[in-house]
Amino acid sequence: MKVRDVMAPNPFTLPPNASVAAAAIALAESKVGGCPVVDPSGRVIGMLEEQNILEALKTQHKELRMLMPPEISFGISFVEVVQTRESVTAFADVGDWPIERIMTKPVASVRPDDDVERAIQLMVTNRVHRLPVIEKGRLVGILTRTDILRGFFRTLEP
Repeated sequence: MKVRDVMAPNPFTLPPNASVAAAAIALAESKVGGCPVVDPSGRVIGMLEEQNILEALKTQHKELRMLMPPEISFGISFVEVVQTRESVTAFADVGDWPIERIMTKPVASVRPDDDVERAIQLMVTNRVHRLPVIEKGRLVGILTRTDILRGFFRTLEP
């Protein structure tokens, strides 16, 4: 089975200057978990996944604080303090960032004439759920894990 047999043509895309907030809304409204990020010429320069947005929130971060030593101590001690903030506050902090700041790059991709087995290997190796399908440097489709499973089920039907 070839990638072209199961890929979805004309995928949803976002430009690199889209804000994280606008991208999160667009992904939710489009009912997709991620999409290619393309430059004005249509070249894929990154992938944006819901995971990228959640990782950017970083609702917890660690700080090192120096403990002042007592007068008889000759060493300096540090303690790690974990600070937590609400995800709404965290989202407000990163919402205006351009998605090019958090997108995944470089991007693993496949060609329409590649075997689906190659796509599966790339997905597993790179731990991704979708791959852009590129032909002659241009985005022609998207291949998701669901697309592959649907393709397998179609081949099993009588």
